[in-house]
Amino acid sequence: DGAGPATANNDLIWLRQVLRSARASLGLPINLQLLEDASHELRQRRVTDKPKQRQRRVTADEQRTLLDHFAVRDVRAEIPMADVIRFALLTARRQEEITRLKWADLDREKGIAWLDDVKHPLKKVGNRRAFRLLSDAWEIIDRQPVKIEKGPDGKDVPDPCVFPFNPKSIGANFTRACRLRGLQDLHFHDLRHEATSRLFECGYDIPEVA
Repeated sequence: DGAGPATANNDLIWLRQVLRSARASLGLPINLQLLEDASHELRQRRVTDKPKQRQRRVTADEQRTLLDHFAVRDVRAEIPMADVIRFALLTARRQEEITRLKWADLDREKGIAWLDDVKHPLKKVGNRRAFRLLSDAWEIIDRQPVKIEKGPDGKDVPDPCVFPFNPKSIGANFTRACRLRGLQDLHFHDLRHEATSRLFECGYDIPEVA
């Protein structure tokens, strides 16, 4: 109850993996055909379905509204949301990836940055990938202060991350701003889609954008 068709479908996928492993590893007499039949019936009844693809673009007015909103609040807020939004629109990185970006993984000479455990349908852990940073993105990085924290021995230790914030807090701030400013059906992840579209519109080809 309360779960959408895509969520229910995802649950069935995980159940299938568990039962398949239990049959192979533990020798349990599980009839996987029963699950396949149930999955087929649930699809026919529209109880399960594939997730819908969002095609949401961020308009210039919406971007201006968000940046104006945070321009006032960022002065006293811990998270520089305006810079985070700009960085997302320039790099197409997810909010979790932005907060994992490390100073040590910036290669200014090559104009790239490295990220560990980048999201992948089959292999996330250990999936280290490089991505290009445009000049405007480097400018955003250059104005981020290095956060200093107390280590176990009481000494000051620099935080290794460029944006050392909780990604859930970034998402919550973004959602709250959209609600306060009346921006309908806009998610932080839509910035990734918008960034990708803008790169194509700037003339980059598919391999470059990828």
